[in-house]
Amino acid sequence: MASKVPALIDWLVAAFTTSPALGQAVPPVAVYDGPVVTAADDKLILWVGVQDPDSDGASEAAVFEQARSDLGRATRDETSIIRCTAEAWAGTDDARTVRAAAFAILAAAEGIVRSDATNFGGSAALAAPGVTGGVLLQNSTQQGAVARVTFDVIFRSFT
Repeated sequence: MASKVPALIDWLVAAFTTSPALGQAVPPVAVYDGPVVTAADDKLILWVGVQDPDSDGASEAAVFEQARSDLGRATRDETSIIRCTAEAWAGTDDARTVRAAAFAILAAAEGIVRSDATNFGGSAALAAPGVTGGVLLQNSTQQGAVARVTFDVIFRSFT
């Protein structure tokens, strides 16, 4: 296996989609695996493996670094960084509400990562440090106020 990134993205998508705090919440947060090309009118969205959902080109999905970690045999120590974006819009000019909703999506995602007891489906030893700082983007569009929080999820694994 060249990297744990594909398995970690798959785990995040599955964990977020099945979570009562996100994909199964009321109202549900739409969880997208990478960029979507279909027209969607979801008001609460969490992209996994997308740093800029508006990019016409490729958006950075993840980065990873590996170092040799010999413990009696040739192994690798990998740090994987998965890019994610939480978005909320309401169809009104209420920036406060969509900003709070975007940060609630971020908080739910962080809670899922922090509470995992499966080693992320066996794909990583730990979330180190897990969800890290992000960037808040806000805009008023013809469809109303929108808020996005881009953030990273960092894992450490050994192969």
